Amino acid sequence: MRKIILVNGIPASGKSFMAKKISQFFDAPILSIDEIKEPFMKRFRGDIDRQLNRMLGSAAYEAMFRIIAASPEDTLFIADAWFGFRDKKVLEEYLKMAGCQKIIEVWNKISADTVSSRYYTRCSSRVKGHPGEEYIPELINLSESATPMAFGPVYTIDQDDPSDDQIIMNWLSQHLNCP
Repeated sequence: MRKIILVNGIPASGKSFMAKKISQFFDAPILSIDEIKEPFMKRFRGDIDRQLNRMLGSAAYEAMFRIIAASPEDTLFIADAWFGFRDKKVLEEYLKMAGCQKIIEVWNKISADTVSSRYYTRCSSRVKGHPGEEYIPELINLSESATPMAFGPVYTIDQDDPSDDQIIMNWLSQHLNCP
């Protein structure tokens, strides 16, 4: 049975940080939209507008699920993405195509103040082609309206008051039926 942990949340909500912790705990691979698309972004030497960024993100999203579909059935994957940037129906179709039978989600909830501060801080160090500071007002709106995908059990991490990592790993283990 293919199992997937969706580490979801808006940009700068702590997804990648949490995905790495989960990956280390379960000794499972991470598939990250940014890790898939950024090598392509570098080839454009920063000449990437918002539309091209979204196209690359959509291609990376598809690649993520094609990799899962081509993998052994008993593999657990950690998927690191802002899944809300595409329609929920698209995710549902990709999960089916990839044969994901056990779907668990870690939702990274974050306040407007925290997300704007985090995003501003990392703007100068990101690969060229990601939206810049002009994206912060949109992130603030997303922090107030974004919700988990909820295709299975959801664990919410409040990034303004993070949970104990062991509690999260225990919850995930229980829902994955792991020892």
